[in-house]
Order: sequence, then structure tokens, then C-alpha cells
Amino acid sequence: MVKVALLIGVSEYEPGLTPLPAATKNVEAMQRVLLHPEIGGFDDVTLLLNPQQHQMAVAIETLFDGRQKDDLLLLFFSGHGIKDESGKLYFAARNTRKTLVKSTTVPGSFVHEVMSNSRSRREIVILDCCFSGAFAEGMSAKDNGFVDIRNQLGGEGRAVLTSSTSTQYSFEQQGAETSTYTRYIVEGLETGAADRDEDGWISVDELHEYASKKVQEVSPAMKPEIYAIKEGYKINLGKAPIDNRYLRYRREVEYWVEGGNGEISFTGRAALEELRNKLELTTNDANEIETQVLEPIKIYKHKLQQYEQVLCKEIEVKFPLSDKALTDLKRFQQVLGLTDESIALIEASIIAKQQTPKTPIYKPISISKISNIWNYIGVGIIGTIIGGLLVAIVRPQPVFKSCPVDEKYIVGDKISVGEEILLIQDTHPEKKAGVEAFADGDCQNAIKKFESYRNLNPTDPEALIYLNNAKAVRRREPLKIAVSVPIGTNSDVAKEMLRGVAQAQDEVNRMGGIDSKLLKVAIANDDNDPSTAVQLATRFVKDASILAVVGHNSSNASLSAAPVYQKDGLVMMSPTSYAPNLSNVGNYIFRTAPSVNSIADSVSNYAVNIARKTNFLMCVDPQSLDNLLFKDRFIKAIKAAGGQINSTNCNISTSNFDPISVTDQAIRNGANALVLAIYIERIKEGLAVARTNQGQLEVFSSSTLFRNDILEDGEAIKGMIIAIPWHSQAFPNNPFEQKAKRLWGGTVNWRTATSYDATKAIIIGLQRNETRQGLQEVLHSPGFSIDGATGTIQFSQSGDRINNKIFLVKVQQIPGTDKYEFVPIQP
Repeated sequence: MVKVALLIGVSEYEPGLTPLPAATKNVEAMQRVLLHPEIGGFDDVTLLLNPQQHQMAVAIETLFDGRQKDDLLLLFFSGHGIKDESGKLYFAARNTRKTLVKSTTVPGSFVHEVMSNSRSRREIVILDCCFSGAFAEGMSAKDNGFVDIRNQLGGEGRAVLTSSTSTQYSFEQQGAETSTYTRYIVEGLETGAADRDEDGWISVDELHEYASKKVQEVSPAMKPEIYAIKEGYKINLGKAPIDNRYLRYRREVEYWVEGGNGEISFTGRAALEELRNKLELTTNDANEIETQVLEPIKIYKHKLQQYEQVLCKEIEVKFPLSDKALTDLKRFQQVLGLTDESIALIEASIIAKQQTPKTPIYKPISISKISNIWNYIGVGIIGTIIGGLLVAIVRPQPVFKSCPVDEKYIVGDKISVGEEILLIQDTHPEKKAGVEAFADGDCQNAIKKFESYRNLNPTDPEALIYLNNAKAVRRREPLKIAVSVPIGTNSDVAKEMLRGVAQAQDEVNRMGGIDSKLLKVAIANDDNDPSTAVQLATRFVKDASILAVVGHNSSNASLSAAPVYQKDGLVMMSPTSYAPNLSNVGNYIFRTAPSVNSIADSVSNYAVNIARKTNFLMCVDPQSLDNLLFKDRFIKAIKAAGGQINSTNCNISTSNFDPISVTDQAIRNGANALVLAIYIERIKEGLAVARTNQGQLEVFSSSTLFRNDILEDGEAIKGMIIAIPWHSQAFPNNPFEQKAKRLWGGTVNWRTATSYDATKAIIIGLQRNETRQGLQEVLHSPGFSIDGATGTIQFSQSGDRINNKIFLVKVQQIPGTDKYEFVPIQP
């Protein structure tokens, strides 16, 4: 295995294309970090400076030709990207002529082709050029009718990082040797700061997340993107120091800067000073690190000052502003990389000073919007109109609409995207203020309040979903899905599922969304009630903006709602229902939960062949279809293995159920094992059996009982064996758990993992097709395969997972304590 890179920088061009001095500096900086043995560790790094078109094409083909499967190949391009009328991207060379684009450039399609023909399955492309996002566009239609946006990227283990979207210019930063994007790519590698999970390696997705965040701190309008399939996100591009004192201090600085909106608070300053002394850093070392961390924010503030100064000068020349002045200001805003939101308050404040309003004034209006009014109304009337619309200075301002209210909100309808708190037990003044601001269309304040509340309670998934929804609505044109969970009847299970959905939403939105569209999630409370689930499903299918649904929790709810989704063609992805007849509903029904057969087979095989149990007392809740099916399957498996079912009737749902007499009778009838097949709402009754058992019978159960709260029963459930589809120790190299710990401040369980996988599968599907029918076709396509928390996710034509693994855990006492935990007992 070798690590080979080709770095192309084009700074000099024929007349018609402006010079880019930073381009050659970019490749030199990249060469430095890639060749460094403690960072990139590349075996071969080739620099190609200002090449002719033919020379550039030959070098690119040479990079990918004759390679081995395990070789790591990196192509870096810095220069002009040219986009034609059909949206195709071309890379400009030294001799490129704008009048002869196709014959004097290297087409993106050529790069796609040589990458696809290469044997290497670890390929990375980093593009620092205008319109670089177009490299992942222009797909040809596949046989099943949908356009696969990842098809151009080719085979396994491929990742493309771009400095901009397919419609954006990529701006150079004045006064800097390297461009903004490359600067933070290099910084993330060189300092190790991009190692977000602190495992000593910098993966492609970590590098993108770091660089994207820094770039948008400097230029909010610039949106770097990442395109990856299969193992592409996980390719390790460089090493990072572990327990490095400079890196530790840097991360602490970043924490206080992020929490202080670009400033370091008094508390933060005290904490940093204490850490500096502990790490034995000099004042100069600490100041240098702080300067580097704060520099993007400093640059951003300087850009705002530049815009403000130019706007003031234009107003001094003439007010109201002419159409030409408005056009020039818009162009200047684009050059600075500032969004409309960034300049809105500046415009309102300055223009307000030009007016002496005689009546109260209410809402700021962007200069770009005022220009449309001037096309139709005389200049003499403009002053009056502006005076009636500018910021209130006579009495308190009404809410500033920083984002549109894009749907009708109905409080109390069991559905919320951020306008109502459904997890009422997690109500807090900051969270409540965020919800109120969101409902009023004030996303800017909503984001601030939700972020503040998350600092106080990071375990609340509803708040993270609402935070991301506010960001999605503010950017506009989000893609929307829904999740249905039993908030009213089992809030703990609801939170576990919502954490998985929230984590997947947060990850994709941090990476720029789906084709630059952020993901918005509607939360619904179905109480695990079949009739409520049907009502919600009916509303979901009628809402054309909802593209898929994650849910429902129980099989009873899922089976009731599934026909509604199937009839109207809306994907339902259940992360927790394992009833086998869910597979027969139709082609719009999927699940990431394991089948009841695999669960029952795993438990029965262990019980008979390893634990050597022969006589099983079956305690069942007949109200749950899941557990009736589990019972039937378990009985077949036990009998096939030579065991037998105890004749004692153990129906825990009866009103006169007596766990003591049932257990005593079963033991008299020869029982040496107890199987709890219970509904999630009957856990209390099931645990009563376990308590009265007092260790006489070894206990086995399905994944329903995998909950932290049952561990409080301690000695009563010691030794219980449970089958689950995910455990943290079962996937030691999977980044899901590490990211979950950082996000939620603790461990998560299997419901979070399968809910994450369900949401991620939908996200990857939407990246390929953003329609309801197209999503269903993508998920069913033979080539669909992603790496999730529970392993590789692929679906059979029935909608079930292919090769879904099952793991067994045992309740054991933590040595030296009176606490208990779930411990894996087989891989």
C-alpha cells in the first residue's frame, strides 16, 4: 500500500481569466503537511504548477493508473473552475481560453472516468475552485429511473471535498498567501485540531467539518461541501497528536470562543489561565493559539466593518440609493462572502439614521428588497415608505423575522417542528423562549436560545432537532422528514429514538445538508397507540413536503400505520418494530430493526446449546403482536434444539396475575429457565416475575428490556440474557458511539443506533433522489449500501435488513460497586 498525491495549482492564465496568486501557494502548503511524517505521511507528492491542459490531463490519468486496491490516492486542484451552460465543470489550465473551453480545459467528466477505471478503492479529491460542487452533478439516469448524484463519484471509498457549491464562486482572502478554504484544510491537518473524536487520526469527514466551520466563520455565504460513498467519509488522511498540550489548550480555547459568540468570557479567561499554567505553556504560546482560533471571527467582523463603511459613503453621495448603487453594494457583499442575514441589521441601523419618522416604525427591510419598490414608486414617496418600515426607535420592536414561517402551526396536534415542546418534562425557560421565537419566525433568536439550553441540558434530543430545524428554515428550502415516537406513554424510549434521528440530522446539516439543502425533522407523538399512529400517518401522507417517516416504535403502531404509507407512496422506516408481517405490507415499508426470527433464534441457541437449559417458562403479554410472534418462534427453536416449554400459564396481562404462584408452579413442573416476552408498556409486570424468581430460573428476554432503568432492580435481574442489534463494544471502530458520547454527554443504546441508521439511510437515499417514489427506488436498488451504527445497511425487496447481526448481553454487577450493567457475552 502506498499513499500518493497530485497537487495542481494554476495561478497564471491567458487573457480573459484573472490570475490567482494563491493557487500555487495552496499546493505548496498542502505538500508541506502531506509529506510531513507525523501528519500526512505520504510516500509520493507531485507538484504541478501552472501546467498546460495536456500536461494536466496526463498527470491526472497517471495518478489513478496502475494502482493497487489498498493505495490511497489524493488529487488536489486549486485554480479556476469553469461551468458551462449545461452545468458541467471544467478545470482551467495555464493555456485555457474562455472562448475554447472544451478543448483547452480538463473536463470534470474526464477525472470521473479515470477515477472509476482505477483499481484503488481509497480516493480523495479536494477542489479549491469556483463552482467546485458541480463536480458531483450531471449524473446520467440509471435503469430504475432515478438520477444518482453519487454515480459520478464511482466506487467504494471515494470522497470529494469542495470549497463551494455548484453555484458559488470560491473567494480568495485578501492579504493571505493561501486561499480561505485551503488555509483551513492545512490548519486542520497541521495543528491536529480537525481530529474531532481525538482518536489520533483525521478522517475525511472530520477534516471537512473543521474546514467548513472555519470557512463559514470568515465568509458565511461560502458553503464547502463533501460528497462521499461507502467508506469515503472514514478514509484517514492524516495523523494527529494524542494528549498534546498545545492541542489541548487550543480545544479549550475553541470551547470558550464557541460558547461566547466569538468572545472569551471572564469565566473562560480564568479557565484558560488555569489550564495554561497546568500545561506549562508560555504566555506567547497561549497568545499565538488564541490568535489563530479567533482570527476567522476577526476577519468576519472586519468584513462587516468594510461593508458598513462603503454603505455609509454611498449614502453620503446620494440617498435614497440609486439602482446602480444597490447593484454595486450587492456585488460587494458577494465579494466579501456575506449573507443577507449578516448585513440586514447594518443596513437597518444606518438607513434608520437617515429618517426622522413621525410614526412608530416596525421592521427592518433589506436594501436589496427596497430596490424592487423603487422600480414602481416615485422617489418622493420612498421616504415615507422606508420610514414606515425601518427599525422601531419610538417603542419596543416587534419580532425580527429572520426566517419565514413556512407552514401552518397547530398547537396541540401532536406534531411539532419547533413551535411547541412535546417533551414537556424537559421544559426550561431557555427552551421555551426558543420555541416561542421559532413560532414567531425569529430563527436567529431561536437558534441562540436552543444553543443556550443545549449547554444546560445536552441530553435533550428535541432541542437539537429544533435547533437544526431553525437553521434549516433560516437557510430556506429545507428537505423535510418526520419521526413518530411514544412521547406520552414512554418518554424514555421516545428520547432514545429521537437521539438517533437528531444525531443523523446534525451530522448531515453540519456537512452542508443534502445538495446544500438542510434537513428539517417534524416530531410526532403517537403514544404507541395504533389509532393515533393511523391518524398521524394520514396527515403525513397529505403533507407533500414530508419525504419519509422514521417510525413507529411498537409493532402494533407500525402495522396499523403501514398500509396508509403504502397506499399513498410515502417511505416508512421503522427502527424498532420486528414483527415479521410488516415485511408483507408493501414496497414503501422498511426497517432497520432486526427480524423476530433472528432475535428468537439467537436467544434460544444460547439458552439450549451454551447455557444448557431444557425447560422454559414462557411469560408473555398477548396484547403485543411482537412478543406473541417472539413466543411462537422461540417455541419452535427450543423444540428443534431438544428443549421443552413448561406447561405453566404465564399471562402477565391478566388482572389477577400472581408472579409468585406462577413461578412456584413452574419450578414444580421442572422449569430451569424463564423467558420474558413482554410489551414495552408491560415492563413493570415482567420485572415483577424476575423479582419473585430470585435467581432460581435463568432469565432470557428480547431487546424490549434493554433499558438503563431496569438495571436499578439489580440482584433481581442479575444474569439476565437479552438479544439486541447493537452494543457499543460490538462495533469498536465505528465512529457512531464516539460522536454520540460527545453529542449527548454519555452512552446511548440500540434504539438510538437503529434510529440513527434509519435516518441515515433516508438521508443517503435523498442525496440520490429527492422525491417520494425516487427514494423508495433508491432504497430498494441492489447497489444501495451504507455503513451505519449497526454495520452495513442494505435492504431486501421485502424492506428488511440484509444480514442484520444480533448480539447477546448479560446483566452483571460492576466489580466493587452495587451497580449493574449490560455486558456482551458473545461477538
